[in-house]
Amino acid sequence: MALSTSVKSAVKARSLPIYRDIPSLLRDPLNSFAEWGRQADGEIVRLDAKVCSPYLITAPDHVQHILRGNQDNYARGGIFYSPLKDLFGDGILGADGDTWVHSRRIMQPMFTARHIKLIQSRMAGFINEGLNALEEPARTGAPVDVDDLMASIVTKAVVGLIFGQRISREQADELTAATNTLIPSMIPRVVTPFLPEWFPRPKDRVFAEAIKVFDKHMYEVAAARPREGDDDLLTLLLGAPGPDGGPPSPKWLRDNFSGVYGAASESTVSAMVWLMPILARHPEVHAKLTAEIDEVVGADEVGPEHLPRLVYTKQVIDELLRYMPVGWLFSRVAVDEDVIDGVRIPRGADILISPFISHRSEKYWDRPLEFDPERFAPGAPPPNRYSYFPFGAGGHLCIGNHLFATEALLLLAGLFSRFRLVNVTPSEPTRVVGATIKPLEKVEMVVRPAR
Repeated sequence: MALSTSVKSAVKARSLPIYRDIPSLLRDPLNSFAEWGRQADGEIVRLDAKVCSPYLITAPDHVQHILRGNQDNYARGGIFYSPLKDLFGDGILGADGDTWVHSRRIMQPMFTARHIKLIQSRMAGFINEGLNALEEPARTGAPVDVDDLMASIVTKAVVGLIFGQRISREQADELTAATNTLIPSMIPRVVTPFLPEWFPRPKDRVFAEAIKVFDKHMYEVAAARPREGDDDLLTLLLGAPGPDGGPPSPKWLRDNFSGVYGAASESTVSAMVWLMPILARHPEVHAKLTAEIDEVVGADEVGPEHLPRLVYTKQVIDELLRYMPVGWLFSRVAVDEDVIDGVRIPRGADILISPFISHRSEKYWDRPLEFDPERFAPGAPPPNRYSYFPFGAGGHLCIGNHLFATEALLLLAGLFSRFRLVNVTPSEPTRVVGATIKPLEKVEMVVRPAR
C-alpha cells in the first residue's frame, strides 16, 4: 500500500545512542530516563539501544495523540509488557485484546465514582481498624516499618472490599510477602526488556517463586463459588461469563484477581511509603496538613462525611502523584504507521511514555523538583491534562483511580487525626524501579498519639 502524502513527507525521529548508557541504566534507571527526557526536550526521539529502539514520547500534545487522539492505533503491549505477563496474564492489567476488553467491561461498574462512594464507610472501617496497630508503638516510641504498616492496612481493605473476606489472613500475608519480593525482583527485567525472555537475569529465581505464590492462592480463589447477596468484585467475576461466553476459566479469573490485587494494594502502599519521608523534609506541608485534619476530623474516627472538606489533604495526594508517580513508565505498540508532529512512527514501533519524566519536566512545570501542594489549590491554573497523568488516560485510564483517591484520603486523614509524625528515616530514600518506584532502604517512622 502506498504511503500517504503526510507519511511520505514525514521525517525520522532524532536518535539518542543510549547503548552507551547501558551501565548507567542498570545502576540507576530513573535518572537515566530522566536524562533522556531532558535531552529529548519535548521532541520525539528514538532510544537507540542497538537491539531495540523504542520511541520516547514526552510532550503533552504527543502523549494526547497516543493515549486519546489516535488511541486505537497504539495497543498496550510490546517488549516492555513482557515482565508483567507472567504475573498479570491476559487480565485487566495484561496486554490489549478482546479478553482485556471483556475484563474491563465486566469490572467497570465496581470501580465507578458512584460505587466507590457506596463503599466508603466500609473502607473507612477497615482503615480505622488497621491503624489500631500504631497505638502501641506510638505509646513506646518504637520505630514502625512504614511499608509493613501500610501493606497490612491496605491488604485488609482490599481483602474485605474486593474479595469479600474470602482470602484468609494467612493467604493475605503470603501474598503481601510475595508482592514485596516480586516488585524489586522485576527490576532487571524492566530495565532490560530487549533481552530474550529465556535470557537469565539476576533475581529470576525470586521472581519465579513469587509468581508461584500468586498462582497458588489466586487459583484457590478462582475455585470459590459465588455467594448470593455479596456485592464484591470476587462474586461479580465468579458469576460473570468468560470472554468466550461460557463459564469463566480458572486462568481468566486468576489473571484478573492477580491484576486487581496487585494494583489495588501496591499503588496505595507505595504512595504512602514515599509520602512519609517527603512530609519529614517539608515541615510546613506537614503542619498545614495536620491542621486541616485536626479541624475537619478532630478526635473522631475518619469517615466519608469528612472527605469533601479535606481540601489541602487532597492537594498533598495530587502533588505526591506528580512528584513520585506510582506508575513511572508504560509502553504502547504502533498497530500501523503514523505521523506525529511531522515525525514518522513505523508500524510495530515500541512507544515509551513516562509520567515520571513528564511530571518533572521544566518545559511544562514550574519548579518541578520541588514538592508543592499549592500547585493543586482551588483556583490555581490546572496542569495540562497530558503533562499530568498519574493514572494514564484514554481507553486505558486506570480503572482503580477513584478507589485510590478515596482510600488515600481516608488513610492519610485517619493516620494524622490519631498520630503525630516525629521522625522518619531515611529522610530521602534511594529510588529503585520495578513495576512501581520503591525505596531501596527500609523506611521507618516514629509517631506519638495526637491527643
